[in-house]
Amino acid sequence: MKFDVLGLGNALVDETFYVEKEFLEGTDLFFNQFKSISYEKQEAILAKLPSGETPDVMCGGSTTNSLVATSNFGTTCGHICQLSDDDRGKLYEQNLKDNGIYSLNNFYYQDIRTGRCLVFITPASERTMGTYLGASERLVFDESFVTHANNSKIVFSEGYQFTSDENFEAFFRVLSEMNKEVKFALSLSDPGVVQGFRDRFEKVIATRKIDYLFCNREEAIALVGENFANELKQIAANFVVTNGAENSIVFDGTDISKIDAFKVDAIDSNGAGDIFAGAALHKVIEGKNFAEACRFGNFASSRIVQEKSPRLTIKGYRNLLQNFKDT
Repeated sequence: MKFDVLGLGNALVDETFYVEKEFLEGTDLFFNQFKSISYEKQEAILAKLPSGETPDVMCGGSTTNSLVATSNFGTTCGHICQLSDDDRGKLYEQNLKDNGIYSLNNFYYQDIRTGRCLVFITPASERTMGTYLGASERLVFDESFVTHANNSKIVFSEGYQFTSDENFEAFFRVLSEMNKEVKFALSLSDPGVVQGFRDRFEKVIATRKIDYLFCNREEAIALVGENFANELKQIAANFVVTNGAENSIVFDGTDISKIDAFKVDAIDSNGAGDIFAGAALHKVIEGKNFAEACRFGNFASSRIVQEKSPRLTIKGYRNLLQNFKDT
């Protein structure tokens, strides 16, 4: 099987709650950031929620959300991730299939739960995550992963893969052993991840140049400092630095330009970066240059922040693509 985009990422079932900021102040989560916690700690936080609160349940993970977008735009996608043989794992794999994504790992844990991410959204649309990585951080390498990579145009992964010894080892083996002709795309994921696992980012950068880099301003500064517009050129052939409701900075291998942000009423920032990457990669596969591709990413992210979900419906993705063509 040949793929346009092959993803390596965490497999997490998202449970999203809409809360006041004061609720989060009563936890030890990192406000508006990601924190890895135990399943037991998740349960303790959930016990503090008001009675009757129920989550929006969605199969997530940053890479998966990007793949769902680009697959529904018409790109052929495969996914390497780690699941357990439990109800969440079965739900996850079915969700990949429903979105036209091929699940490529045939090993399932029996004694470790599938990962779960608690997502807390405040009225100002800040996103705070308490994540039990579970099986998702215990990826078992298989030689077929390299074969799948060599049968792909782009291999795409996330900074969250760097937080686990097993995941990083599997990801790095694929990166090191795959053909140089295969393009490499990376989303930095989170400034705390960049700071906490800098040695792994530096190892990747020393191994090969990133073909397509996705990050926001805080992540870019965490990686290379305040002068990121120039410094990122040394490590990425193409990059985009988003900045919330402000303009994005894009380098397409030749020129640096800015993309105007759409002025919208954002209610939930969860998934904005994911759909941006997925939309941009779809346009890259279509043959657009990176600046053009990121204009579609910018358009897509402006739509997802108006939804109470990190994803659209299958019909919603197709409508979004058509609406972009119409503009």
